Formats: sequence, structure tokens, C-alpha cells
Amino acid sequence: MNLSGSAPARRHPLAIGIGLLMSVVTVSLAIASLLHFGVTVPLGVVTISDPFRAAAIPEAVIAMVVGAGAVTVLTGRPATWWPALGTALFALLGTLYGLTVTLRRGEIGDIAYHLSLLTLLVAAVAMLLTPAGRRALTTGPGDPRA
Repeated sequence: MNLSGSAPARRHPLAIGIGLLMSVVTVSLAIASLLHFGVTVPLGVVTISDPFRAAAIPEAVIAMVVGAGAVTVLTGRPATWWPALGTALFALLGTLYGLTVTLRRGEIGDIAYHLSLLTLLVAAVAMLLTPAGRRALTTGPGDPRA
């Protein structure tokens, strides 16, 4: 129950899906950045380690930008379509650039990661560009147009 005593308005399921997808991208980029900064993750008999400082800061920046977009979407405020689209496109372009660098390096794991990340970002952008996606993020919770 909110302070006004009425039931809280429900957020459009598509908006929640877009926000969660952007959150997954954010967490993924943050983890990749930490690994590229040199953090190692021991997983039993295997240790994940991938120091590559040149990618660490760009991934951290992209993670923060997409994270801000995800928070904007998940807060349920109206008119979040432009920030969501802008941050998703920023991440898409950054990831495409990262893929070009990764392809030159030829590391299969990094190439697979970038392709997976691109898939998530293309899905997010595609959902944002549908009329339903735009409507879900330009109207507020409880708005009959949502």
C-alpha cells in the first residue's frame, strides 16, 4: 500500500521485461569490466581470469549508462522511452566496437560473449522500437493507453 492509501499502479509487463533485460546487460558488463581490470574468480577447479585493461573502463562506462537506463525504466515513471532507447543504442554501438577489437584478438570466449551481449541488446532495442514497447514506456503505470 502506498502513502495515499490506494493500491499501487501496475507497471506494464513489457516495460518490466525491457528493464530486466537492460539490467542483465548491466550486470554482465560490470562483471566483464571487473574481469578485465584483473579480478579473478575461482570456481572450484577452474579460475576465470581475463585481464585486458583497454576494455575495462569502456565496459564500466557502458554498464553505468545502461544501468541508469534500466533504473529509469524500472522506476515506473512515464516518458522513459527516449532514455531507454538512447542507453540501449549507446551500449549496442559500444559492444559492436568491442566486437571488432575482440575479433582482431581472436579469443573465442570473448567473441562469444560479445555476440551474446549483442543478441540481448538487439532484443532490447527491437522491443523498444515496437509500438507496444514505445507505448509501455511513454505512459505511466495505470494509464489506460499502456
